[in-house]
Amino acid sequence: MQAPDQKLLQTAASAVPDAHAGPHLSLSGLWFLIADPSAKRLMWLETATVQIEGKGAGLKQAALSEALSALAPQTQKNLLNLFNTVIRKGKCGPIDVGTDAESGIAGISLTGWRYDAGDGRQFVICHPSTVAAGGEGGHVVRGLAPILKHFVENSGKIVMTADNFGYVRYASPGFFHAFGIDDPALCIGRNIAHIPKRVGKTLAALIQTVLARSSSASGKGRFKMPNGDTMVMHYSALFFRLSETAGGVVFTAEPDGHSEADFTRIFDVMTSPVIVVDTKTRKMLAANKAARKAFQLTQQSMDEHPITETLLHPKSYGLLLEAAKKANNIPIAVVVNSLDGSSRNKRIRALFIDNGEDPPHLVLETRA
Repeated sequence: MQAPDQKLLQTAASAVPDAHAGPHLSLSGLWFLIADPSAKRLMWLETATVQIEGKGAGLKQAALSEALSALAPQTQKNLLNLFNTVIRKGKCGPIDVGTDAESGIAGISLTGWRYDAGDGRQFVICHPSTVAAGGEGGHVVRGLAPILKHFVENSGKIVMTADNFGYVRYASPGFFHAFGIDDPALCIGRNIAHIPKRVGKTLAALIQTVLARSSSASGKGRFKMPNGDTMVMHYSALFFRLSETAGGVVFTAEPDGHSEADFTRIFDVMTSPVIVVDTKTRKMLAANKAARKAFQLTQQSMDEHPITETLLHPKSYGLLLEAAKKANNIPIAVVVNSLDGSSRNKRIRALFIDNGEDPPHLVLETRA
């Protein structure tokens, strides 16, 4: 009986497959898998009772490269080593697969056996050492998934859910808007430990820490955005577990200092630069895209410095404040200092908006 070349599996997994070419192996919900080294194919069973998605269950098969393409490179390497060891020795395991030593995220424990077929072929058969029983807890997961998906994706706030393996499952439009993510496909279904440049290093580290410690976290902190900017937010990262292999983190956040009205989303449709100022702290609460571009504003500069230390001289700010108090809609000529070092004369219209607080917010508008 001729054993297959041990490098066949590694060669099969080295190619970069089409992301939509076929089904991809998921450790969350895995019941068993069978590898055929000679044909370079993988067959596996996923069960809805132990995966957070609650869908896509059943027996699946795909080329080895396609099946492993959604897994992290280290996880692929560990699986290939497991397959090769089983072929050589007849048995291997249990070994941990999917564990991220750097982030502390736990994986699953797999045990494998070699099956020698009558025609001389050899197969690798693996299953998790501990599999959820698929009882009441599994039904809870299966029922919760569509409800969780509905509320997250239809929420007007910043909400994101990752499973207990660190894969981003659902996110709200507010999440994509706040973090500047134009293409959700770059995040959904990806492991957050491997996409810090797409969601920001702060969020990626927070989710990994919560999963590693199996403990929730909340507070106020500065989050680094994918574009290099930063934003101070009140956040909550709620850890939950519904069965041995199903659980995750629900992340919610709200920008610090923002009222219920999202000024940025309202004013972004305007072509004229518009800035909202807290008259008590003199800090800029929001600025539309036109204002950020015209005056080189960043969220960090808005959070850390009052407008009288960046764009306007205190005397100019005082003139605009007086004009707003008199309800004078006539623009006032003042000098505006952009953060790129340039200074320009601008005619700015100032007015108050009633936000139910004392003092009210000051809105500054100028021409593009």
